[in-house]
Amino acid sequence: MEEGLNVFSIKDLENFSGVKAHTIRIWEKRYRILEPERTDSNIRYYNETELKKILNVAYLNRNGLKISKIARLSDDELTQRVMTVSSRNDDLGQEFQPGKILMSAIRFSETKFKEALQPFINDQGIENSYVKYLYPLLEKARILWQTGSLSRAQEQFVRNTIRQIMIIEDNALKVPSGKPRASVAMINTSDNLSDNNFLFYKYALKKRGYDVIFTGGILPANEVVEIYRIKPFDFLVVNSGAFDFAEKKFTYFSSIANSLKIKKVILTDTPEQEVRKKLDRLLLTPDPERFLEAIDSLT
Repeated sequence: MEEGLNVFSIKDLENFSGVKAHTIRIWEKRYRILEPERTDSNIRYYNETELKKILNVAYLNRNGLKISKIARLSDDELTQRVMTVSSRNDDLGQEFQPGKILMSAIRFSETKFKEALQPFINDQGIENSYVKYLYPLLEKARILWQTGSLSRAQEQFVRNTIRQIMIIEDNALKVPSGKPRASVAMINTSDNLSDNNFLFYKYALKKRGYDVIFTGGILPANEVVEIYRIKPFDFLVVNSGAFDFAEKKFTYFSSIANSLKIKKVILTDTPEQEVRKKLDRLLLTPDPERFLEAIDSLT
């Protein structure tokens, strides 16, 4: 499908980017980051070029660049800055090079793509492979799509193939025998691009002997209370979106944890610098590696 034929609502942009709709509106008004079209009933809608732009803006903002500075970049400068930031951790001396691995996915060859990944999985196991290889590959594919180097179909192909790998590994996992060490509920309240990470987090928790309540899909945050009412749990894992900067996000989950006596709430894929004050029972994990460190610290 040619670029520009797809249209998106502001809610779609929120779901893809993790940037709250009200924040997008502020950025539009204050910085003219986007210039949406409007329907006859005055409802905003956006094309795929604008979706990619908000993803690029969100990526740079999440990596420490102020929105006021981002707004002054031209489209070409924005793309170049995203590519530069995303390449910081590329080590050409390493055997695993995401850019080269992705070449096997460009022509939609699932067999060749899996064959390119399998040696790393065989050598490191799925847990280490996800942290070292699959997660960086997902991030690289997303950036390449955002900057126009991969099509939407190619990026989705990469994401879906890795999702299949995680589902197979999850189904093959032998859960430790005996009584579960504790129960964990998982809820994704924001970002549908975090599905693969959430599958990995589920796998890691099950591997460590936790009884996991995994809902799948995206749910409102207040569903936490309903889940607890039906089946109480000890820990809560939440993907709540990286761009709800208001303290109410942290205050809400801290309050929920205190009222329900949940031992810890882990907010995933969330930059640690978002926390402006220490809140009881909250742990922030910006990526899969830090998530593993967090769950290994639980008692």
